[in-house]
Amino acid sequence: MSKTVATCIAETNQEQNKPQENVFFLTLSRKIEDFPNEFLRTARSTSPIQICAIFSTIGPDNLAAELNLELNSELEKIVAQTANQPVLDFESFSNLVVNTLNVRVCNFGINKGKQFKTSMTMLVIEGDILRVIHLGITKAVIFRDKKIMVLTEDHSVAHRYVQMGSITAAEEKDHPESMNLTQYLGKLPQDGDLKPDKKVHLKLKDDDEIILMGLGISRGMPAQMRNAIIVKPVPTEEKAKDIINAAVNYGVKSGLTIIDLKVESTFLLPGDAVIRSDLRTDASLATTTAAAAAVDKNNFTPFDASLAETEEDADDTISFVPGKTYPNEPEEEEEPEEEEEDDTEEKATAGRKAATIIMPIIIFVLCLILGFGIMFLVLNLRDFMEANAPETIPSAAVGTVYYAINDNTPVYAQPSLNSTVIASLKKGDQVTLQQEVDPTFSKVVTAGSLTGYCLTSQLTQQDPVNSVPTESSTETTDPEATNPEGADATTTTSETTELAEEDPTPTPTPKPVKKATATPTPKPVETEAPETAAPTETPAPETAKPTETQAPETAKPTETAKPTEKPTEKPAETTKKAEEQPQENNG
Repeated sequence: MSKTVATCIAETNQEQNKPQENVFFLTLSRKIEDFPNEFLRTARSTSPIQICAIFSTIGPDNLAAELNLELNSELEKIVAQTANQPVLDFESFSNLVVNTLNVRVCNFGINKGKQFKTSMTMLVIEGDILRVIHLGITKAVIFRDKKIMVLTEDHSVAHRYVQMGSITAAEEKDHPESMNLTQYLGKLPQDGDLKPDKKVHLKLKDDDEIILMGLGISRGMPAQMRNAIIVKPVPTEEKAKDIINAAVNYGVKSGLTIIDLKVESTFLLPGDAVIRSDLRTDASLATTTAAAAAVDKNNFTPFDASLAETEEDADDTISFVPGKTYPNEPEEEEEPEEEEEDDTEEKATAGRKAATIIMPIIIFVLCLILGFGIMFLVLNLRDFMEANAPETIPSAAVGTVYYAINDNTPVYAQPSLNSTVIASLKKGDQVTLQQEVDPTFSKVVTAGSLTGYCLTSQLTQQDPVNSVPTESSTETTDPEATNPEGADATTTTSETTELAEEDPTPTPTPKPVKKATATPTPKPVETEAPETAAPTETPAPETAKPTETQAPETAKPTETAKPTEKPTEKPAETTKKAEEQPQENNG
């Protein structure tokens, strides 16, 4: 492959009835919207197949410009097809391009009732090999080793006169038949065979510069002026602009089109495989005939003034003549070149061997790293998902029934105190928990199937209206048995339980209660008085509490009506009197 940088400039004609030109530039082309302004593009490419072309059509201005756009569009389709091919078959590609575009021009001319003749010069760079497809009078040159070599010949009647010796090369430009083409796109079968020039088959070198020129650059300005700019060591964009400006200053008003492509570097494909028979290496050329072996694909043929473009260009321009031998060339100079070629081949072979060893190792290491990374992600994906998952309320809490603590508990449309209140709950109203949005709000559904948000602090799982503690219900069953001294019922109950555990005699208390249901007798009081007097060493209020609370405890298992409660009260009063008497005696 070759690494190239190319600049394209196309100016709109300032004169009428002059050939209309257009360019195809590394898969880009000049569109109709680009005509009012200067078409300037610069691009770099390392594509295995690089194609640039220039078109110049003779015919009515508007129709010729329209035809050039159609040719660009057709060429884009052909290049898109070849871009997917690993190897370019140049012969098939060139035949496809020439035949397809020729039919397009012929059909366009028939539809418009006019004849159109289109010149085309196309560069095809595959790897480090340059091929040229040429028809008409556009021109291509290459600048290498401080020499400019012309890659194309004009297909015109005037140039045939030059080849026959009828006129000189200097007279060709001004000859009346210089615009009468012999090979062009749009050639009908009755006009003869279409034979494009494909003789250029050149191996590129670093810093080679190929230039495609329109008619204004190749014919409108002096060759010395143009060549003086081409040999300057400046970037392609600056060089193309200088050539166009020089042509404009010289008075050229049409055909201001140029493509300057420079080869920054060339390098061989891995393995140095010979892809096709027509892309031969220098080693295969050594076995050909002596005439073909004399053509060096890496260097230009020696300068010969007789092959110059014109007499005035004999100082810096030569023509490319494949297969031509030059007996004046010293044979001693070829030997060092062969040695350099051998060294280059040895270095290339060593590089290929190193690449053959290193590349599998690099691929193996990359696959190992990639596999390890994939396994690590697979094994830890669950942890990553759990770590990044948002905290949600436990599933057990979803669907739980809650109750409003206070009246007028608001239900908001959004989890915000500033949002609209859509409902108001009364104390004890039920809601179903859907989601705990945050510690402040909870998403609930009311009994009326209304979904909203309530303050979490205003909800409870216990019903604040119907829930009554067990101890309070026990106390309210017998309001007359409460402690007259205002003692806590809970404390009294606990103390009574403790006394019952210490004194075994109160355990059979249910018996007197049963008797009291039938006939209330004070006998149980008489038996209990001396027993309670024994622990009267404690203060009187403390002994009074257990005696008063025995009645409700005995009443619990019986669960009798009011007549059973009255007899239990009388023994309690008697017991109280009996306790007071010993205290007075002790006093």
